Amino acid sequence: MELTNPAVTDGVNLFVNIVITLIAFAHALAFVNARKEKKK
Repeated sequence: MELTNPAVTDGVNLFVNIVITLIAFAHALAFVNARKEKKK
């Protein structure tokens, strides 16, 4: 298995982008929840 294979690289990049997006989304939700808790 060659890591220089363009198809494999694209798949890895897509997977990494999805993971980063999910983490960023989770942080945004946590941030909004923290703000709501402070307002109570």
